[in-house]
Amino acid sequence: MHIVPLLVERFFEDYDAAVQPYPLPQQLELTEHLLHVLTIFRKYQPDEQESIFAQYREKEEALLKKYGKTIKPYFDRQFNGYFYFRTVLAEKGIFEQEVFNNLPGDQQGLTLDETHQFIQVCHNSLSNAKIFLYLQMEPEGAAAVVPEPAEPDNEMTKARQLLAIFYLLKTSFAIEHRDTHSVSAVAQLVHLLTGTKFTTTQNSDIYKKYTSMPNYNKGEQLIADLQFIQPYFNRLNMQEAVQLIEEEINRAIKDLPAGARNKYRNKEI
Repeated sequence: MHIVPLLVERFFEDYDAAVQPYPLPQQLELTEHLLHVLTIFRKYQPDEQESIFAQYREKEEALLKKYGKTIKPYFDRQFNGYFYFRTVLAEKGIFEQEVFNNLPGDQQGLTLDETHQFIQVCHNSLSNAKIFLYLQMEPEGAAAVVPEPAEPDNEMTKARQLLAIFYLLKTSFAIEHRDTHSVSAVAQLVHLLTGTKFTTTQNSDIYKKYTSMPNYNKGEQLIADLQFIQPYFNRLNMQEAVQLIEEEINRAIKDLPAGARNKYRNKEI
């Protein structure tokens, strides 16, 4: 269950290193290129891999032809290794060599389900990365109309964002910090999803908050945060998340002083 998140983390380490040397327009082009590649591999089936790899090679060659030697930082990251799903775990060093050699043969590569999960998570996260890159771009044309900035939503606090991400990762991908994954790795993904610049773990306010999720806030503030995010999951019919949030609300109510519990008495199960 740890393989896909570890592989996604390695993919984005390579992505960051690949686009960093380039100016913003080329970062966008490389991001869109990888999104096109991932879209091709979303249709991956073992018996159709020759056709899919032919499409992939065509896109890579077009990129190389256009940029020549200047595209070397991208090709140095060897993204092609991520799409050979039988060898990717060894190619990208997901396991230490001794551990990998002791695995049964059928566990030395990705299953078809793991393959599709890896492609989907990378595609979703790259789509978010593309949005953040566009938000740094100047508008097209000198006469472009700059929209009035929207009023900040004071209810959409960072704690509520992190709570929503916590329940999304827990119920959709079985990613639970402290228990199944490195808090640092999860916090870096949260930085990406929230568009918050990451420098170091020590300087990360998100890391400090996320370590105590879902209980960063306490008492009535926690109840208010949970009640705020719950309808978003309900609208998507994500019932496992809705139930976990409901259980956390009830625990928080029970921890309140007796007098404060009265206004929630119809809420408790």
